[in-house]
Amino acid sequence: MSHGVLAVGVVVLFASGNVWYLPAYIDLRAGQDRPRSRRLAAAAVLTGWVSAALTVFLLLIPVDPGMAALLAVAGTTAVVSLTVQAWLRRSEEQREEEARWSVLFPARTADPVGTTEDEQ
Repeated sequence: MSHGVLAVGVVVLFASGNVWYLPAYIDLRAGQDRPRSRRLAAAAVLTGWVSAALTVFLLLIPVDPGMAALLAVAGTTAVVSLTVQAWLRRSEEQREEEARWSVLFPARTADPVGTTEDEQ
């Protein structure tokens, strides 16, 4: 297969990926308007696409394949790290949100009026 056909295939693949990287870019550009967990997840998406694009670029030019593999491993490590951070931050944000709602609507601990032990 010629390099031209391979390059066209790569361009089509990365152009079709805009359903992932464009919303992620918008989330990062929104800054403080988005939760921190969402920005971390967006950074993971963009890091993954950029590292994939650079890896493919290195594979298309006459460079040692070891450099492309090193870049792919570094990109994968960064994506996994950002994804775990986003997941942990999201858990923390959910706990904070639950605490806020519990202040507004405290859970009932008393029995409803008119019930007896036999009805429970």
